[in-house]
Amino acid sequence: MNVSQRKKILFFTPYATRTGSEMLIYYILKYLDRSKFEAGLVSFAKGELINDLPADIPVFIAPGSFSFSQKIAFHMGFHPIHRAIKKISKDFQADLWYVNTIMLTDVIKIANELHVPVISHIHELSAMYSQVSSPDFETVIKNSDLLVGCSDIVCTCLKESGGKSVKRLYPFVDLDEIVPDQEKVRKIRQDWGAGPNDFVWMMSGTSSERKGFDLLPDIAMQIPENARVHLVWVGSLSQDGLVYWTKKRCEQLKNVKVHFTGPQKENYYSYMEAADGFMLTSRQEPFGMVLVEAAWLGKPIVSFASGGPTEFLTPGLGTLVPNLDIPLFAESILQWNHKISGFDKDFSRRKALAFSVEQGVSQWQDIVENFTADKNI
Repeated sequence: MNVSQRKKILFFTPYATRTGSEMLIYYILKYLDRSKFEAGLVSFAKGELINDLPADIPVFIAPGSFSFSQKIAFHMGFHPIHRAIKKISKDFQADLWYVNTIMLTDVIKIANELHVPVISHIHELSAMYSQVSSPDFETVIKNSDLLVGCSDIVCTCLKESGGKSVKRLYPFVDLDEIVPDQEKVRKIRQDWGAGPNDFVWMMSGTSSERKGFDLLPDIAMQIPENARVHLVWVGSLSQDGLVYWTKKRCEQLKNVKVHFTGPQKENYYSYMEAADGFMLTSRQEPFGMVLVEAAWLGKPIVSFASGGPTEFLTPGLGTLVPNLDIPLFAESILQWNHKISGFDKDFSRRKALAFSVEQGVSQWQDIVENFTADKNI
């Protein structure tokens, strides 16, 4: 394909951080076929992923917070975000816009105003729908030319909401980046005080109610004192009452050691490798890229049947627990502790391969190429 025939896509993402939804955009920008596509990125914050992007991806920062002069302009009828995006649009001249998450409804409105085709990639289930107004949610559903859902359950929600054109694209992971440092793994377990006969179960995510952060002590209280179990939460902890209350409850536990590691970037996979199993405590989960990472590292998984995990976990990979059945969740952890030596790591890795970045980006490109062909873009 001649360079002049490449499709120009302008991506929009909220923060450019290392959350699952934004990592997917990062992988697309890193690995998309440069002979077919030219891409730029608009972010509403200077997140850490911006520094990791390939050099050929131009980055535009739209105002996520406003200066004093911008606030004055807003009250005079000049919207700073709209002005910034329209200028970026004029400079980049994209064939289509690709909007990440349901939170950027203003972007979709501007795309419609400028008559630019827009694809919205949705990673959220109903727990997040209350974060946007009814008119804004309707904008996402009705004014996106194509909706891409991250799982079957998300696609079902989009269709139930009135979405006419919906495609599924499962999240994907750069498996080549999952390279734990074995010396760090030994040091991490030592820091936890986890001996060779101890069992460590890890969860990774934000300290939110949706992610089930507050369920940690409830799960721990179901585990016998002689079980030698450690529960680990990897991720940033918000400065809120839920975290304060949960940590105070964990401090009172006598039967289980609970560890809060904070966010891990460089050592994340070493922390995951240091665990014996992975637990997904989410009350509601659209899919869960961490499941793919855990499977690639050969970790048995215990997860609530909270949405997307039901589309990934199959017999042999771990245990699906009816949502919020905490006693059974704890029992499943104990069961895997007894049979962990027989876990088929090769089977687990083969499952993860279906969600590799090579597979995912290829599927994404097929979706976009079919869309542009149908729309004659």
